[in-house]
Amino acid sequence: MTDGGSGGTWGRAPAQLSQLLGLVEAALFDERDRSAFLEETARRLGASLHHGRTVRALVEMVIPKLADASVVVLPASGRRTHWHRAGPGDARSAGEVAVATLERVPKVADALYGLQPRPAVIRPREMAALDDVMPGELVRGEEALVVQLAAGGVPAGALIMLRGPERPRFDDADIELAHEFAVRAGLALATAALYSQQAHTIAVLQASMAPEPLPVADGLRLGAAYRPAAEALRISGDYYHVAPCPAGGVTFFFGDVSGKGAEAAVLAGQIRQSLRTLAKVKRGPDPLGDLRLLNDLVISAGHRFTTLVTGSARPCDDGSVQVEIASGGHLSPLVLRGDGRVTEIVCGGMLVGAVPDPSFGRREIRLGPGELMLLYSDGLTEARGGMSGREIYGDERLVDALAGCVGMQAPSVAERLELLTTEWLAGRPHDDISVLTLQAPPRTLPAPPRHGSPSHHQPGSPGAPGGPRGPGGSAGEGPGGPASTREPGSP
Repeated sequence: MTDGGSGGTWGRAPAQLSQLLGLVEAALFDERDRSAFLEETARRLGASLHHGRTVRALVEMVIPKLADASVVVLPASGRRTHWHRAGPGDARSAGEVAVATLERVPKVADALYGLQPRPAVIRPREMAALDDVMPGELVRGEEALVVQLAAGGVPAGALIMLRGPERPRFDDADIELAHEFAVRAGLALATAALYSQQAHTIAVLQASMAPEPLPVADGLRLGAAYRPAAEALRISGDYYHVAPCPAGGVTFFFGDVSGKGAEAAVLAGQIRQSLRTLAKVKRGPDPLGDLRLLNDLVISAGHRFTTLVTGSARPCDDGSVQVEIASGGHLSPLVLRGDGRVTEIVCGGMLVGAVPDPSFGRREIRLGPGELMLLYSDGLTEARGGMSGREIYGDERLVDALAGCVGMQAPSVAERLELLTTEWLAGRPHDDISVLTLQAPPRTLPAPPRHGSPSHHQPGSPGAPGGPRGPGGSAGEGPGGPASTREPGSP
Protein backbone atom coordinates (compact mmCIF):
# COMPACT_ATOMS: atom_id res chain seq x y z
CA MET A 1 0.00 0.00 0.00
CA THR A 2 2.77 2.39 0.98
CA ASP A 3 4.81 1.59 -2.09
CA GLY A 4 1.75 1.92 -4.26
CA GLY A 5 0.89 5.30 -2.73
CA SER A 6 4.43 6.42 -3.11
CA GLY A 7 4.41 5.36 -6.71
CA GLY A 8 1.22 7.31 -7.34
CA THR A 9 2.74 10.42 -5.80
CA TRP A 10 5.87 10.10 -7.87
CA GLY A 11 3.69 9.50 -10.91
CA ARG A 12 1.87 12.79 -10.40
CA ALA A 13 5.03 14.83 -9.77
CA PRO A 14 6.17 15.15 -13.41
CA ALA A 15 2.69 16.32 -14.43
CA GLN A 16 2.64 18.98 -11.69
CA LEU A 17 6.15 20.08 -12.55
CA SER A 18 5.22 20.32 -16.21
CA GLN A 19 2.16 22.37 -15.31
CA LEU A 20 4.26 24.65 -13.10
CA LEU A 21 6.84 25.12 -15.84
CA GLY A 22 4.05 25.96 -18.23
CA LEU A 23 2.76 28.64 -15.87
CA VAL A 24 6.25 30.07 -15.46
CA GLU A 25 6.78 30.07 -19.22
CA ALA A 26 3.43 31.81 -19.77
CA ALA A 27 4.31 34.39 -17.11
CA LEU A 28 7.66 35.03 -18.76
CA PHE A 29 5.99 35.36 -22.14
CA ASP A 30 3.45 37.82 -20.74
CA GLU A 31 6.23 39.82 -19.10
CA ARG A 32 8.25 39.95 -22.33
CA ASP A 33 5.14 40.98 -24.23
CA ARG A 34 4.35 43.65 -21.66
CA SER A 35 7.93 44.98 -21.67
CA ALA A 36 8.01 45.04 -25.46
CA PHE A 37 4.72 46.99 -25.53
CA LEU A 38 6.01 49.60 -23.07
CA GLU A 39 9.33 49.86 -24.92
CA GLU A 40 7.49 50.40 -28.21
CA THR A 41 5.35 53.02 -26.46
CA ALA A 42 8.40 55.00 -25.38
CA ARG A 43 10.00 54.68 -28.80
CA ARG A 44 6.98 55.71 -30.88
CA LEU A 45 5.74 58.48 -28.63
CA GLY A 46 9.24 59.90 -28.20
CA ALA A 47 9.92 59.94 -31.94
CA SER A 48 8.08 63.20 -32.55
CA LEU A 49 7.68 66.49 -30.72
CA HIS A 50 4.68 67.40 -32.84
CA HIS A 51 1.72 67.49 -30.47
CA GLY A 52 -0.90 66.40 -33.00
CA ARG A 53 1.14 63.42 -34.21
CA THR A 54 1.86 62.37 -30.63
CA VAL A 55 -1.85 62.39 -29.77
CA ARG A 56 -2.72 60.33 -32.85
CA ALA A 57 0.02 57.79 -32.10
CA LEU A 58 -1.16 57.56 -28.50
CA VAL A 59 -4.78 56.64 -29.29
CA GLU A 60 -3.66 54.11 -31.90
CA MET A 61 -1.08 52.32 -29.74
CA VAL A 62 -3.54 50.90 -27.20
CA ILE A 63 -5.43 49.09 -29.99
CA PRO A 64 -5.73 46.09 -29.81
CA LYS A 65 -3.35 45.49 -26.91
CA LEU A 66 -5.55 47.11 -24.26
CA ALA A 67 -8.75 48.16 -26.00
CA ASP A 68 -10.88 48.05 -29.14
CA ALA A 69 -11.31 51.83 -29.19
CA SER A 70 -9.67 54.73 -27.37
CA VAL A 71 -10.28 58.44 -26.89
CA VAL A 72 -7.84 61.12 -25.70
CA VAL A 73 -9.37 64.29 -24.27
CA LEU A 74 -6.93 67.20 -24.14
CA PRO A 75 -6.73 69.78 -21.33
CA ALA A 76 -9.38 72.47 -21.55
CA SER A 77 -8.58 75.94 -22.86
CA GLY A 78 -11.74 77.94 -22.29
CA ARG A 79 -15.17 76.39 -22.44
CA ARG A 80 -14.35 73.71 -24.99
CA THR A 81 -11.56 71.25 -25.59
CA HIS A 82 -10.40 68.83 -28.29
CA TRP A 83 -10.62 65.06 -28.44
CA HIS A 84 -9.10 62.40 -30.74
CA ARG A 85 -10.43 58.87 -31.23
CA ALA A 86 -9.16 55.64 -32.78
CA GLY A 87 -11.22 52.48 -33.40
CA PRO A 88 -13.10 50.33 -33.66
CA GLY A 89 -11.06 48.93 -36.50
CA ASP A 90 -9.53 51.55 -38.78
CA ALA A 91 -11.94 54.33 -37.78
CA ARG A 92 -10.31 57.67 -36.85
CA SER A 93 -12.03 60.90 -35.84
CA ALA A 94 -11.52 64.10 -33.86
CA GLY A 95 -13.61 67.00 -32.65
CA GLU A 96 -14.46 69.36 -29.82
CA VAL A 97 -16.53 68.87 -26.69
CA ALA A 98 -17.83 71.31 -24.11
CA VAL A 99 -16.04 71.25 -20.76
CA ALA A 100 -19.45 71.21 -19.05
CA THR A 101 -20.21 67.93 -20.83
CA LEU A 102 -17.01 66.33 -19.56
CA GLU A 103 -17.77 67.44 -16.03
CA ARG A 104 -20.96 65.37 -16.15
CA VAL A 105 -18.65 62.31 -16.09
CA PRO A 106 -16.74 62.91 -12.81
CA LYS A 107 -14.07 60.24 -13.35
CA VAL A 108 -13.15 61.69 -16.75
CA ALA A 109 -13.11 65.23 -15.36
CA ASP A 110 -10.92 64.17 -12.42
CA ALA A 111 -8.45 62.45 -14.76
CA LEU A 112 -8.39 65.52 -17.04
CA TYR A 113 -7.72 67.88 -14.13
CA GLY A 114 -4.99 65.66 -12.65
CA LEU A 115 -7.04 64.56 -9.62
CA GLN A 116 -7.09 60.83 -10.35
CA PRO A 117 -3.59 59.30 -10.39
CA ARG A 118 -4.76 55.68 -10.78
CA PRO A 119 -6.90 54.22 -13.60
CA ALA A 120 -10.62 54.03 -12.88
CA VAL A 121 -13.38 51.86 -14.32
CA ILE A 122 -16.44 53.63 -15.78
CA ARG A 123 -19.78 51.85 -16.05
CA PRO A 124 -21.76 52.19 -19.31
CA ARG A 125 -24.48 54.27 -17.69
CA GLU A 126 -21.88 56.80 -16.48
CA MET A 127 -20.79 57.54 -20.07
CA ALA A 128 -24.20 58.60 -21.37
CA ALA A 129 -23.11 62.24 -21.57
CA LEU A 130 -20.27 61.31 -23.97
CA ASP A 131 -22.38 59.89 -26.80
CA ASP A 132 -20.91 62.40 -29.25
CA VAL A 133 -17.34 61.48 -28.27
CA MET A 134 -17.45 57.71 -27.83
CA PRO A 135 -18.00 55.19 -30.65
CA GLY A 136 -21.73 54.35 -30.55
CA GLU A 137 -21.29 50.59 -30.96
CA LEU A 138 -19.16 50.37 -27.80
CA VAL A 139 -20.34 53.08 -25.45
CA ARG A 140 -23.45 51.15 -24.49
CA GLY A 141 -21.54 47.89 -24.13
CA GLU A 142 -18.92 46.89 -21.61
CA GLU A 143 -17.24 49.03 -19.00
CA ALA A 144 -14.49 51.47 -19.93
CA LEU A 145 -11.21 52.42 -18.29
CA VAL A 146 -10.15 56.05 -17.87
CA VAL A 147 -6.49 56.89 -17.24
CA GLN A 148 -4.92 60.20 -16.27
CA LEU A 149 -2.14 61.45 -18.57
CA ALA A 150 0.26 63.71 -16.71
CA ALA A 151 3.93 64.60 -16.35
CA GLY A 152 5.39 66.01 -13.16
CA GLY A 153 1.91 66.54 -11.79
CA VAL A 154 0.90 68.68 -14.78
CA PRO A 155 -2.22 67.29 -16.57
CA ALA A 156 -1.64 66.46 -20.23
CA GLY A 157 -5.01 64.83 -20.97
CA ALA A 158 -7.23 61.87 -20.17
CA LEU A 159 -7.27 58.51 -21.98
CA ILE A 160 -10.50 56.49 -22.18
CA MET A 161 -10.24 52.87 -23.35
CA LEU A 162 -13.24 50.75 -24.40
CA ARG A 163 -13.64 47.05 -25.13
CA GLY A 164 -16.25 45.27 -27.17
CA PRO A 165 -18.64 42.72 -25.62
CA GLU A 166 -16.59 39.76 -26.87
CA ARG A 167 -13.55 40.75 -24.79
CA PRO A 168 -13.18 40.19 -21.04
CA ARG A 169 -13.38 43.06 -18.62
CA PHE A 170 -10.28 44.93 -17.50
CA ASP A 171 -8.50 42.86 -14.85
CA ASP A 172 -5.79 43.90 -12.41
CA ALA A 173 -3.01 43.13 -14.92
CA ASP A 174 -4.70 45.26 -17.58
CA ILE A 175 -5.17 48.14 -15.16
CA GLU A 176 -1.52 47.98 -14.07
CA LEU A 177 -0.33 47.91 -17.70
CA ALA A 178 -2.65 50.83 -18.54
CA HIS A 179 -1.16 52.79 -15.64
CA GLU A 180 2.42 52.18 -16.81
CA PHE A 181 1.43 53.07 -20.36
CA ALA A 182 -0.16 56.31 -19.11
CA VAL A 183 3.03 57.30 -17.27
CA ARG A 184 5.05 57.10 -20.50
CA ALA A 185 2.30 58.56 -22.69
CA GLY A 186 1.72 61.46 -20.30
CA LEU A 187 5.40 62.39 -20.36
CA ALA A 188 5.53 62.27 -24.17
CA LEU A 189 2.30 64.26 -24.52
CA ALA A 190 3.36 66.92 -22.00
CA THR A 191 6.75 67.26 -23.69
CA ALA A 192 5.12 67.66 -27.11
CA ALA A 193 2.66 70.21 -25.71
CA LEU A 194 5.49 72.24 -24.17
CA TYR A 195 7.46 72.11 -27.40
CA SER A 196 4.39 73.25 -29.38
CA GLN A 197 3.88 76.18 -27.00
CA GLN A 198 7.52 77.18 -27.31
CA ALA A 199 7.40 76.83 -31.09
CA HIS A 200 4.33 79.07 -31.20
CA THR A 201 6.03 81.65 -28.98
CA ILE A 202 9.14 81.60 -31.17
CA ALA A 203 7.00 81.97 -34.30
CA VAL A 204 5.31 85.04 -32.81
CA LEU A 205 8.67 86.55 -31.88
CA GLN A 206 10.08 85.75 -35.31
CA ALA A 207 7.16 87.49 -36.97
CA SER A 208 7.64 90.57 -34.79
CA MET A 209 11.42 90.73 -35.31
CA ALA A 210 11.68 89.85 -38.99
CA PRO A 211 12.18 92.80 -41.35
CA GLU A 212 8.98 94.05 -42.93
CA PRO A 213 8.57 93.94 -46.71
CA LEU A 214 10.10 96.92 -48.48
CA PRO A 215 7.62 99.61 -49.56
CA VAL A 216 7.05 100.82 -53.10
CA ALA A 217 8.31 104.38 -53.52
CA ASP A 218 8.05 106.56 -56.61
CA GLY A 219 11.45 107.52 -57.99
CA LEU A 220 13.30 104.85 -56.00
CA ARG A 221 14.19 101.19 -56.26
CA LEU A 222 14.79 99.17 -53.10
CA GLY A 223 16.27 95.76 -52.40
CA ALA A 224 17.25 93.74 -49.34
CA ALA A 225 18.66 90.39 -48.21
CA TYR A 226 18.59 88.91 -44.72
CA ARG A 227 20.30 85.78 -43.38
CA PRO A 228 20.45 85.33 -39.56
CA ALA A 229 23.32 83.46 -37.94
CA ALA A 230 20.79 81.23 -36.12
CA GLU A 231 18.92 80.32 -39.30
CA ALA A 232 16.70 77.81 -37.51
CA LEU A 233 15.38 80.61 -35.28
CA ARG A 234 15.29 83.19 -38.09
CA ILE A 235 16.08 86.00 -35.64
CA SER A 236 19.07 88.29 -35.85
CA GLY A 237 20.95 91.16 -34.29
CA ASP A 238 20.91 92.86 -37.70
CA TYR A 239 17.93 95.09 -38.43
CA TYR A 240 16.69 97.48 -41.06
CA HIS A 241 13.51 99.32 -41.93
CA VAL A 242 12.34 101.50 -44.82
CA ALA A 243 9.19 103.62 -44.64
CA PRO A 244 7.56 105.98 -47.16
CA CYS A 245 7.86 109.66 -46.33
CA PRO A 246 4.69 111.80 -46.67
CA ALA A 247 6.67 114.46 -48.53
CA GLY A 248 8.05 111.89 -50.99
CA GLY A 249 10.88 109.40 -50.89
CA VAL A 250 11.65 107.23 -47.89
CA THR A 251 13.24 107.25 -44.47
CA PHE A 252 15.40 104.30 -43.51
CA PHE A 253 17.71 102.86 -40.88
CA PHE A 254 20.15 99.96 -40.92
CA GLY A 255 22.06 98.60 -37.94
CA ASP A 256 23.87 95.74 -36.25
CA VAL A 257 23.72 94.95 -32.52
CA SER A 258 26.89 93.57 -30.95
CA GLY A 259 26.77 89.78 -30.61
CA LYS A 260 24.22 87.44 -32.15
CA GLY A 261 21.34 85.17 -31.24
CA ALA A 262 18.30 85.85 -29.07
CA GLU A 263 19.81 88.54 -26.81
CA ALA A 264 21.02 90.60 -29.76
CA ALA A 265 17.68 90.10 -31.52
CA VAL A 266 15.75 91.44 -28.51
CA LEU A 267 17.73 94.69 -28.47
CA ALA A 268 17.45 94.93 -32.26
CA GLY A 269 13.68 94.68 -31.90
CA GLN A 270 13.62 97.42 -29.26
CA ILE A 271 15.75 99.73 -31.42
CA ARG A 272 13.64 99.12 -34.49
CA GLN A 273 10.40 99.83 -32.63
CA SER A 274 11.85 102.98 -31.06
CA LEU A 275 13.00 104.36 -34.41
CA ARG A 276 9.64 103.58 -36.02
CA THR A 277 7.90 105.40 -33.18
CA LEU A 278 10.20 108.40 -33.59
CA ALA A 279 9.41 108.51 -37.30
CA LYS A 280 5.69 108.71 -36.55
CA VAL A 281 5.82 111.45 -33.91
CA LYS A 282 8.32 113.73 -35.67
CA ARG A 283 7.38 116.06 -38.51
CA GLY A 284 10.37 115.41 -40.72
CA PRO A 285 13.60 113.38 -40.98
CA ASP A 286 16.22 114.20 -38.36
CA PRO A 287 18.91 111.51 -38.57
CA LEU A 288 21.32 113.08 -36.09
CA GLY A 289 18.59 113.76 -33.55
CA ASP A 290 17.36 110.18 -33.86
CA LEU A 291 20.83 108.83 -33.09
CA ARG A 292 21.19 110.99 -29.98
CA LEU A 293 17.83 109.86 -28.59
CA LEU A 294 18.58 106.26 -29.44
CA ASN A 295 21.95 106.40 -27.69
CA ASP A 296 20.23 107.01 -24.34
CA LEU A 297 17.86 104.09 -24.97
CA VAL A 298 20.64 101.63 -25.77
CA ILE A 299 22.68 102.67 -22.73
CA SER A 300 19.68 102.12 -20.45
CA ALA A 301 18.96 98.71 -22.06
CA GLY A 302 22.19 97.07 -20.85
CA HIS A 303 25.74 96.27 -21.78
CA ARG A 304 25.30 95.85 -25.53
CA PHE A 305 25.79 98.53 -28.18
CA THR A 306 24.86 98.91 -31.81
CA THR A 307 26.16 100.40 -35.01
CA LEU A 308 23.59 102.28 -37.04
CA VAL A 309 23.02 104.30 -40.20
CA THR A 310 19.82 106.28 -40.41
CA GLY A 311 18.70 108.71 -43.06
CA SER A 312 16.33 109.65 -45.86
CA ALA A 313 16.29 109.39 -49.66
CA ARG A 314 14.36 111.91 -51.76
CA PRO A 315 13.88 111.70 -55.53
CA CYS A 316 14.68 114.90 -57.45
CA ASP A 317 13.09 116.31 -60.60
CA ASP A 318 16.15 115.48 -62.73
CA GLY A 319 15.85 111.74 -61.97
CA SER A 320 18.57 111.69 -59.32
CA VAL A 321 18.06 110.86 -55.65
CA GLN A 322 19.27 113.03 -52.79
CA VAL A 323 20.36 110.91 -49.80
CA GLU A 324 21.08 112.22 -46.30
CA ILE A 325 22.60 109.86 -43.74
CA ALA A 326 23.85 110.00 -40.17
CA SER A 327 26.14 107.26 -38.91
CA GLY A 328 26.80 105.83 -35.50
CA GLY A 329 29.92 103.76 -36.02
CA HIS A 330 28.51 101.60 -38.82
CA LEU A 331 30.43 100.40 -41.86
CA SER A 332 30.65 103.09 -44.52
CA PRO A 333 28.00 102.75 -47.24
CA LEU A 334 29.22 101.95 -50.75
CA VAL A 335 27.92 103.66 -53.88
CA LEU A 336 27.94 102.01 -57.30
CA ARG A 337 28.33 104.80 -59.83
CA GLY A 338 27.02 104.67 -63.36
CA ASP A 339 30.47 104.06 -64.86
CA GLY A 340 31.10 101.00 -62.66
CA ARG A 341 33.23 102.67 -60.01
CA VAL A 342 32.49 101.87 -56.36
CA THR A 343 32.97 104.74 -53.92
CA GLU A 344 33.01 104.59 -50.12
CA ILE A 345 30.90 107.22 -48.34
CA VAL A 346 32.98 108.07 -45.27
CA CYS A 347 30.69 109.31 -42.53
CA GLY A 348 32.40 108.37 -39.26
CA GLY A 349 30.57 108.61 -35.95
CA MET A 350 30.82 106.75 -32.65
CA LEU A 351 29.03 103.56 -31.62
CA VAL A 352 25.45 103.98 -30.38
CA GLY A 353 25.20 103.06 -26.70
CA ALA A 354 28.93 103.07 -25.98
CA VAL A 355 29.29 106.43 -24.19
CA PRO A 356 26.77 108.94 -22.79
CA ASP A 357 27.68 111.88 -25.06
CA PRO A 358 28.86 110.56 -28.43
CA SER A 359 29.50 112.38 -31.68
CA PHE A 360 27.93 111.15 -34.89
CA GLY A 361 28.79 111.75 -38.53
CA ARG A 362 26.51 113.20 -41.21
CA ARG A 363 26.71 113.14 -45.03
CA GLU A 364 24.68 114.02 -48.09
CA ILE A 365 25.04 112.02 -51.31
CA ARG A 366 23.42 112.37 -54.69
CA LEU A 367 22.72 109.25 -56.73
CA GLY A 368 22.52 109.81 -60.47
CA PRO A 369 20.06 107.80 -62.57
CA GLY A 370 20.83 104.09 -62.22
CA GLU A 371 23.30 104.61 -59.38
CA LEU A 372 22.95 102.62 -56.18
CA MET A 373 23.88 102.89 -52.49
CA LEU A 374 24.66 99.72 -50.51
CA LEU A 375 24.30 99.31 -46.74
CA TYR A 376 25.59 96.04 -45.30
CA SER A 377 26.50 94.35 -42.02
CA ASP A 378 29.93 92.99 -41.13
CA GLY A 379 28.58 89.45 -41.39
CA LEU A 380 29.03 89.83 -45.15
CA THR A 381 32.66 90.98 -45.25
CA GLU A 382 33.71 88.80 -42.28
CA ALA A 383 32.16 85.60 -43.67
CA ARG A 384 34.81 82.88 -43.44
CA GLY A 385 35.09 80.36 -46.24
CA GLY A 386 36.92 79.88 -49.50
CA MET A 387 39.24 76.98 -50.17
CA SER A 388 40.68 76.93 -46.64
CA GLY A 389 37.39 77.65 -44.89
CA ARG A 390 39.17 80.30 -42.78
CA GLU A 391 39.63 83.14 -45.24
CA ILE A 392 37.28 86.11 -44.80
CA TYR A 393 35.28 87.41 -47.75
CA GLY A 394 36.69 90.89 -47.20
CA ASP A 395 36.13 94.41 -48.51
CA GLU A 396 37.98 93.88 -51.78
CA ARG A 397 35.79 90.99 -52.90
CA LEU A 398 32.68 92.95 -51.93
CA VAL A 399 33.79 95.95 -53.99
CA ASP A 400 34.56 93.73 -56.99
CA ALA A 401 31.20 91.98 -56.68
CA LEU A 402 29.35 95.28 -56.44
CA ALA A 403 31.25 96.73 -59.41
CA GLY A 404 30.02 93.77 -61.46
CA CYS A 405 26.39 94.70 -60.76
CA VAL A 406 26.27 97.70 -63.11
CA GLY A 407 22.92 97.81 -64.87
CA MET A 408 21.22 95.51 -62.35
CA GLN A 409 18.20 96.58 -60.33
CA ALA A 410 18.38 97.07 -56.56
CA PRO A 411 16.62 93.80 -55.57
CA SER A 412 18.86 91.79 -57.91
CA VAL A 413 22.00 93.42 -56.50
CA ALA A 414 21.00 92.50 -52.93
CA GLU A 415 20.21 88.92 -53.95
CA ARG A 416 23.46 88.56 -55.89
CA LEU A 417 25.62 89.77 -53.01
CA GLU A 418 23.89 87.37 -50.63
CA LEU A 419 24.31 84.52 -53.11
CA LEU A 420 28.03 85.18 -53.54
CA THR A 421 28.51 85.26 -49.77
CA THR A 422 26.54 82.04 -49.34
CA GLU A 423 28.68 80.31 -51.94
CA TRP A 424 31.78 81.58 -50.16
CA LEU A 425 30.55 80.19 -46.82
CA ALA A 426 29.67 76.79 -48.35
CA GLY A 427 27.42 75.90 -45.42
CA ARG A 428 29.81 76.97 -42.66
CA PRO A 429 28.63 78.87 -39.56
CA HIS A 430 28.44 82.63 -40.02
CA ASP A 431 27.43 85.86 -38.36
CA ASP A 432 24.19 87.68 -39.14
CA ILE A 433 24.17 88.96 -42.75
CA SER A 434 22.00 91.81 -43.97
CA VAL A 435 22.04 93.94 -47.12
CA LEU A 436 19.96 96.99 -48.11
CA THR A 437 20.16 98.70 -51.51
CA LEU A 438 18.68 102.08 -52.56
CA GLN A 439 18.81 103.04 -56.22
CA ALA A 440 17.82 105.90 -58.48
CA PRO A 441 15.93 104.43 -61.46
CA PRO A 442 17.92 104.53 -64.71
CA ARG A 443 17.05 107.26 -67.14
CA THR A 444 14.57 106.06 -69.77
CA LEU A 445 16.12 106.15 -73.24
CA PRO A 446 14.14 107.94 -75.96
CA ALA A 447 12.45 105.79 -78.57
CA PRO A 448 14.61 105.24 -81.69
CA PRO A 449 13.73 107.58 -84.59
CA ARG A 450 11.55 106.27 -87.36
CA HIS A 451 13.12 105.33 -90.65
CA GLY A 452 13.86 108.47 -92.65
CA SER A 453 13.30 110.96 -89.81
CA PRO A 454 16.20 113.18 -88.71
CA SER A 455 18.04 112.33 -85.54
CA HIS A 456 18.42 115.00 -82.88
CA HIS A 457 21.89 113.75 -81.85
CA GLN A 458 24.85 112.55 -83.79
CA PRO A 459 26.56 109.42 -82.51
CA GLY A 460 29.29 110.34 -80.07
CA SER A 461 27.94 113.81 -79.33
CA PRO A 462 27.66 114.84 -75.66
CA GLY A 463 23.87 114.53 -75.65
CA ALA A 464 23.73 111.24 -77.50
CA PRO A 465 23.09 107.97 -75.65
CA GLY A 466 26.42 106.31 -75.01
CA GLY A 467 28.34 109.51 -75.68
CA PRO A 468 30.89 110.99 -73.28
CA ARG A 469 29.49 112.48 -70.06
CA GLY A 470 29.72 116.12 -69.21
CA PRO A 471 30.05 117.51 -65.71
CA GLY A 472 26.40 116.82 -65.01
CA GLY A 473 26.64 113.05 -65.58
CA SER A 474 26.49 110.67 -62.63
CA ALA A 475 26.61 113.14 -59.77
CA GLY A 476 29.26 115.28 -61.45
CA GLU A 477 31.85 112.51 -61.88
CA GLY A 478 33.35 111.58 -65.20
CA PRO A 479 34.17 108.06 -66.34
CA GLY A 480 37.40 106.30 -65.63
CA GLY A 481 39.40 106.13 -62.46
CA PRO A 482 39.91 103.18 -60.11
CA ALA A 483 37.24 100.58 -59.46
CA SER A 484 36.88 101.81 -55.88
CA THR A 485 37.47 105.27 -54.52
CA ARG A 486 37.00 106.84 -51.11
CA GLU A 487 34.85 109.94 -50.91
CA PRO A 488 36.01 112.46 -48.29
CA GLY A 489 33.93 113.59 -45.33
CA SER A 490 31.25 116.22 -45.65
CA PRO A 491 32.53 119.72 -46.25
